[in-house]
Amino acid sequence: MMSDEDTTKTDPTPVAEPDNLVTPAAGDEAEAQPLAGGKLQADPLSDGTVPTVLDPGAGISAGVVAKGRASLTSVYQRADIITTLVTFVVAIIAAGLVLGGYLYLTQTNKKTVVTAPKVTTLDQKDLEKLGTFFGGAGGGSSQVLTISSSTLFSNRVAINNDLKVIGGISAPGSANLGDLIVDKTSTLGVTNVRAALNVTGPLILQSPALLNGGATAKGDLSASGNGTFGGSLSAGVINTSTLAVTGNLNLSGHLIITGQRPGISLGSEAGGGASANIDGNDSAGTVSVNTGSVTNAATAGGGLLIKVTFHTAYGRVPRVLITPVGSFAGALPYYVQRTATDFTIGAASGIYSGRGYAFDYWVIQ
Repeated sequence: MMSDEDTTKTDPTPVAEPDNLVTPAAGDEAEAQPLAGGKLQADPLSDGTVPTVLDPGAGISAGVVAKGRASLTSVYQRADIITTLVTFVVAIIAAGLVLGGYLYLTQTNKKTVVTAPKVTTLDQKDLEKLGTFFGGAGGGSSQVLTISSSTLFSNRVAINNDLKVIGGISAPGSANLGDLIVDKTSTLGVTNVRAALNVTGPLILQSPALLNGGATAKGDLSASGNGTFGGSLSAGVINTSTLAVTGNLNLSGHLIITGQRPGISLGSEAGGGASANIDGNDSAGTVSVNTGSVTNAATAGGGLLIKVTFHTAYGRVPRVLITPVGSFAGALPYYVQRTATDFTIGAASGIYSGRGYAFDYWVIQ
């Protein structure tokens, strides 16, 4: 049998037992005996402890702890579950941070955040302004694009209609143009024209121009500087103030020299009532004189007949070639006196009154 001292050591915390619990009496070690009212008493265990038999209808069911008591096992179980969940969540977060950091450090191309472009709708007043600017061809709101800042096109840009540029155009590379119409001044570097180049206004070339395929000028060609031609020069008419030829001058046609008419006057032996005439210029022409009353007609003396004064004086005394025209002039022993400003034709003898004498002249400096 178990004494009171042993019971105290087994269960240090006394628990109020309900009325329907029956403790076996001392010396009752046989099988469970029914008590009064049908209640049973269990046999003692091997260590002497007598189990308590619960009454199913006593209000304390199996596995139910009395009020005011807490199960340490259930508390420990709940704490273990919470700790496990927290540890699992922390592990997932740590793994995500490590993986994200690795991807960020090892990625080669970072995505650029693309901001949606600002779309502006043009009203009727804006379209009218654009229409005035483009000469009435402003178009609708879907056809006009205004860009206030610099714009870079990485690929080709096709424009189906006219392109109007207010400022300058800079093309570091080549430019292929079907038609190039320039209304104002244009500065071009190396320009290759595969088709025709039509210039309706003046063409000013400030540096030497190389024309490998030749050049045809249907209008006027004016050169204020020097011109060098390695080959032949073909022109209908060449007007020049000074023509310098260092080589041969080949003329396949006539040599026609024009210019201002020089002055003409009578010589001292032309006689009273004589007259003179000239047809030509400073370079070539014909002079004629009709003698008057020659004082030494009986002796047929000589003297000066006619004087020609150049319209423009030569730089030095020129060479004057005289050819007599007709038998009267051919019979005279004629001669010439010349300076840088004029020349005079005379005869050594044979000048008669009332005679007509004519001479062709050619002047070369």
